[in-house]
Amino acid sequence: EIIWFGAAAAMFLAAWKTKSDWVRASLAGFALSILAIRVLAVLPSWWLYYAEGTLDWGGQGCAEIDLQCIKQTIKDSVVVVQNAVILGALVVGFIIWQKKFPKQLAPGESKPEATGGYK
Repeated sequence: EIIWFGAAAAMFLAAWKTKSDWVRASLAGFALSILAIRVLAVLPSWWLYYAEGTLDWGGQGCAEIDLQCIKQTIKDSVVVVQNAVILGALVVGFIIWQKKFPKQLAPGESKPEATGGYK
């Protein structure tokens, strides 16, 4: 996992420093896809595997409220909270990236007149 996160960080750094919009977008998109897959799929999967195998918090539903049912609820809640936090962080990251790199007109290109939609 460290190698994957390192590769994503290196691509983000390269995208941050490049001047070409297309290269920046490609590198950032690829890095973001690696990061998103790892933190939204691989890490929750690892947690569920660990909680069910090592901690013995497994099971498929509860027939009555007991300690095993509470453990299952905690196990699943960890994944839900983790994914909510990560998705929120991705949205904040998108906003920061867009404010840092706003779309620029090409040299010599004039800004089109705003028409208000279809005519």
